[in-house]
Amino acid sequence: MSEPLYVGIDVAKESFDVASDPAGLALSLPNDPTGRQQLLEALRGHTVALIVLEATGGYERALVADLLHAGQPVVVANPRQVRDFARGIGQLAKTDRIDAQVLAQFAALVKPRPREAASPEAVALAELVTRRRQLSDQMTQESNRLPHARHPDVHRSLKKSLRGLEQQIDHLDKLIRQNIDSDDGLRRKDQIVQSFKGAGPGTSAMLLAQLPELGRLNRQQVAALAGLAPWDFKSGQWAGQSRIWGGRMPVRNMLYMAALSAIRSNPIIQQFYQRLMSQGKKFKVAITACMRKILVILNTLVRNDCLWSPPLIKKA
Repeated sequence: MSEPLYVGIDVAKESFDVASDPAGLALSLPNDPTGRQQLLEALRGHTVALIVLEATGGYERALVADLLHAGQPVVVANPRQVRDFARGIGQLAKTDRIDAQVLAQFAALVKPRPREAASPEAVALAELVTRRRQLSDQMTQESNRLPHARHPDVHRSLKKSLRGLEQQIDHLDKLIRQNIDSDDGLRRKDQIVQSFKGAGPGTSAMLLAQLPELGRLNRQQVAALAGLAPWDFKSGQWAGQSRIWGGRMPVRNMLYMAALSAIRSNPIIQQFYQRLMSQGKKFKVAITACMRKILVILNTLVRNDCLWSPPLIKKA
């Protein structure tokens, strides 16, 4: 048996570079079906422990899909985390080949958790939800411009743009609903998430698309994955304030909106929030704690395959 390889792949628009730790695999291939097939053939001659790529704005998606379909263990790492790792080992130079080597070392030393192969429905849902978020951001930008438009033609242009964006978002909402309903697993998860008062269709779709691990991790792991786990900052006699860091920003942003809704409509979260505020916590601290609590509750509900049933609350 050959020694297991930890493989790093640096992906660009037109090509990708491959390196391994220990050394044994060094390739530069076109980022097209032919290049991806050549990589799969090269990997068959080795025992692969883990493959790590960086998120590159979508250029890595086809390669990741092919690797997962071939049964390879794959991680798409946060570029900032990998860059910090490179600085930590003293690697300041940056080329495609060097980046691939750094990714291989990162895989060997850090050993991040591989992602599971997603179903075609889950992959499609993720793309639809991402596109909806992009259009929603555009709509916010256009709405912010509208009050400042003084020229009649500019005002009409903005109104027309907003109507078009609304129509596209409505169409995407229908496609997202059809996608969820077409898969039994997604439909059941959606039913469970929306049973929690404060989590609507938008929150559910975002969690199903961007946090497929929901229900398969413990409370600490799922909070860390969303960037809602508090990290301590201490050194000697000095103790700083714990803070959250990293994680999946789209999930965190959606949970923020869900927490605002739950504070008004869900007695459990409302009571929890009021208790934190009465203890003198800042709003940012209290809302983050509510976001984390909502995520932990949803994770438990999905893991146990049960709908939300709030406990009775004793009135003061």
